[in-house]
Amino acid sequence: MTSLWWAAAALMAPAAPAAEAPSLAAWHGSWAGKGEAFGKPATATLDIAPGVGEATTLAYRLRIAGTPPIAYSAEATYAFDTKGRVRGKWTDSYGGTRAVVGGVNAAKWWTHWGSADVEIGRSTYVLEADGRLVVSDSILQDDGSWRIFAMLRYARTNR
Repeated sequence: MTSLWWAAAALMAPAAPAAEAPSLAAWHGSWAGKGEAFGKPATATLDIAPGVGEATTLAYRLRIAGTPPIAYSAEATYAFDTKGRVRGKWTDSYGGTRAVVGGVNAAKWWTHWGSADVEIGRSTYVLEADGRLVVSDSILQDDGSWRIFAMLRYARTNR
């Protein structure tokens, strides 16, 4: 009889809440930023939006001051795999394509990109309490440290 009672109790117990699927929705929107890239003043825009299925797309435009000024752009697509990791592809205006892997937690989204035969980099996208977005890009050094080559602070231009 006791085993029947436990079986009935298990059937009547409320189900554990389902874990929320990871999402990049908090970053969706249009952003304009200022900061520094390669040691020079820079401005940039980011358009982060829902893509096909559960994917997120990113369009990046960077302008670095100087003579002549440098313009760089890239398009990327990110999606979560079955383990909740970010996976994607980044294609830039110089013809480069990089596989991207990373993750997200609370207010931080990060990606690692590149390969040991060329360069390994990481990008972090941190949402600050005031609603701003800070993006930093780094390259892995031979000694295992990371050297930041670009850091910009963005404000939303719309949502």
